[in-house]
Amino acid sequence: MDVHDRPVGYTWIIKQFSLTTFPLSHASYIGARARSDASKPGVVHEVFQATYWPGDDPFEHLVFALKYDDFNLDVLAQALTRLGADRVLGHVERQPNGKYARQLGYLYELLTGKQLALTVAIGGAYVDLLDPDKYLVATMPDKSTRWHVNDNLLGSARFCPLVRRTPAIKALLEVDFTARLQAFKAQVDPLLFQRAIDYLYFKETRSSFDIERETPTPDREQRFVRALREAGKSAFAEVLSESALADLQHLIVEQRYAQVAFRDWQNYVGESMPGRAPIVHYVCPPGSMVRELMRGLIDCATKAHGVHPVVRAALVSFGFVFIHPFEDGNGRIHRFLIHDFLGRDGVVPAGMVLPVSAYMLHHSQEYDRVLESYSRPLRTVVSISVDDDEQLTINNPGEASGSYRYPDLTVQAHYLLQAVEQTISTELVTEIVFIRGYDRAKVAICEVVDMPNARLDLLIKLLYQNKGTLSKGKRSLFKEITDEELGHIELAFQAAFAEQTIALDQAKRS
Repeated sequence: MDVHDRPVGYTWIIKQFSLTTFPLSHASYIGARARSDASKPGVVHEVFQATYWPGDDPFEHLVFALKYDDFNLDVLAQALTRLGADRVLGHVERQPNGKYARQLGYLYELLTGKQLALTVAIGGAYVDLLDPDKYLVATMPDKSTRWHVNDNLLGSARFCPLVRRTPAIKALLEVDFTARLQAFKAQVDPLLFQRAIDYLYFKETRSSFDIERETPTPDREQRFVRALREAGKSAFAEVLSESALADLQHLIVEQRYAQVAFRDWQNYVGESMPGRAPIVHYVCPPGSMVRELMRGLIDCATKAHGVHPVVRAALVSFGFVFIHPFEDGNGRIHRFLIHDFLGRDGVVPAGMVLPVSAYMLHHSQEYDRVLESYSRPLRTVVSISVDDDEQLTINNPGEASGSYRYPDLTVQAHYLLQAVEQTISTELVTEIVFIRGYDRAKVAICEVVDMPNARLDLLIKLLYQNKGTLSKGKRSLFKEITDEELGHIELAFQAAFAEQTIALDQAKRS
């Protein structure tokens, strides 16, 4: 952007009304020559020629934004509220059949909850709020006969995320994940496949706790495994209810920190050290907003029915973790909801589990980046103060409200699509290959020394942890095995897993 370029569309609106908003994904300007700059990830700066200048009427800038900028409910809500009912009504009644005037009238009523006192008839063909070629949209839109508008948003005024159809997302939407899973299952011996799935329930549970740097008690681990096995089976009306989510939280957190309801206090994610101010990583929505946001999340899950199921799972799960309705356990419930909706919508067949948390753990920096793509920019919106007791207060809850209600979850949707694709092609294959290698190693080692199963399992575990050799520190655990026998055992183990590594590489390429 050149210093002489003039703001237009949302950039003009934000400057004109001094709005505090989440950074725009598409910022428009008027300049001497048309050009576009997408060098900054996730942000496009586009310059239009002078003929596009709409003048100084704020409604014309809103129309420009609806035409050329990315859809932004937060800016629209703040701007329409500032303009007020009389000015919005006047704009609509000057062109009651106009596409953009009707959209603005409908959005004013939707976002403010106030009805305009129309004195003219609204006409014109029905028009979608969102362009389905540019955005993921509701497959069964709400038809407004009053405004001749199809509300195909993925939510309500309470909570409504946006997902843009980026080239990367378009490509992943073409992948038939269910067919991939079925084809994979058909290639594997049924008994071997079931052994892998049984283990994956435990691996997925442990991975979800490991992400939080927690070690569950055996009882909590078993409870989470049981919950995963039931994921997707409950009635839709129950899965996001306050009571059901509180029950789920009771299963996975230390009981003294379990809640019976959503929080009604201000929370934040951060860390602190004695004598230092706390470091705030994420400012959660005010407690006064939580129940309404959670009702909005149900609205979102309902309207997103029929949208690509992995995208729906992303909207619900990341929407939940950003609302953060509990003090503890939000991350594990967030990842549980991924499993629930992938199973609920038929992506993952009954009796199967995708080790998505294992993928997240193995690529933790990428997972953190996806979470921070929302939490970090939010800090430019939210003004906070922290007292001596480390109690946080949001100083501008009204200005920050739209950033919580209307998040752009494009990054999160793309991430989950990619994670599911990689989990199918890598994590599942890796697990099958490991079990095959384990079976081969077990037979080969027993040909050297026929030892009890418990001793054999421990030896294989230690060899696997140390890449095929028994460490000096663990050698004393197997005094009954001679050095010569151990040498043969290590070679047998390495050969068994080397063969499976070749098979894994071939499977990943196929």
